[in-house]
Amino acid sequence: MDEKHVNKIVAALIEVITEHRQAQGLTYEQLADRAGIHRTTIGLLERSERSPTLQVVLQLASALGVELSEILSRAEAIASGKTTRGLQSVKQRTVNRQHLHNEQALAELTGLNHVCIRNAIQGCYQTLDTIDFQLAAHNTPPMAKLVELANISSMIGNLLGGQIAVCSNGLYQRNRPHTYPDLLPIPPHALNIEIKIALDTNRPKGHLPKPGTYMTFRYILAQKGGKYVRGKETRGDTAFIWEGRIGVLEAEDFDVSSTEGDSGKTAVIKTSSFDAMSVFYFVPELLPYAPGRSSRYPSHRPAPGKLREGELL
Repeated sequence: MDEKHVNKIVAALIEVITEHRQAQGLTYEQLADRAGIHRTTIGLLERSERSPTLQVVLQLASALGVELSEILSRAEAIASGKTTRGLQSVKQRTVNRQHLHNEQALAELTGLNHVCIRNAIQGCYQTLDTIDFQLAAHNTPPMAKLVELANISSMIGNLLGGQIAVCSNGLYQRNRPHTYPDLLPIPPHALNIEIKIALDTNRPKGHLPKPGTYMTFRYILAQKGGKYVRGKETRGDTAFIWEGRIGVLEAEDFDVSSTEGDSGKTAVIKTSSFDAMSVFYFVPELLPYAPGRSSRYPSHRPAPGKLREGELL
């Protein structure tokens, strides 16, 4: 590898780190404090007055919550001309504190908190972004343009389930794929959680009406920059989760049908039962309903005292 290309990679590496810092709203001082390096180092790097060592890059990646391999692969792609930017609008896919609600209901039903939900959603986003980045590096369309919507929903559900188990502080472990429930309790804790995913305004569904604690997420497909226009014809290629609910459901809370083309019976959560579930996550800017529907959701303001400053970006 010639020196010119190495210099391109180093410059791209700094670009990727800078974009992550800016997307997370961090100052030089804040990032330096997280990374355990001198605050002037960040400025020197971003002004191309100093080249980063591997140790510094490792510390910065850890401070930003990004895998080193992701930063390096993005930098390599920029230097090789396979993509023009190292990061695509991460800010719009950051889970904001004001979008989290009803932490008490979440804790009472699951033992989980807002920090876990935030980490799970952002972990899901990072994995999806990494997949799309690797596809783009090989001139392949994004995943949402390659696979069926049902498979995207399934992937999102599995990623969220895995991330929630990791950040549950020993409360849950991930069950086998396609096995009820999605999250198994770790004794002496005795609650389990079934995760359901739906697109746009669809109600979450399964094959059988099974009673239990349900955590549902709904998402939309928007443009990578976060631009979203309601309607099937205007769907983008990037998944954004716009709603999360939690509640205990019984068999009678499902509408059961056997539609031709379905693999057996389909159990859809009834509208009244679904509306009664507690909303713990809501992004009003991504509401796929008509604007008037937002009045049925929690206020945009976060409940005071639920999270310490700095826990959510």
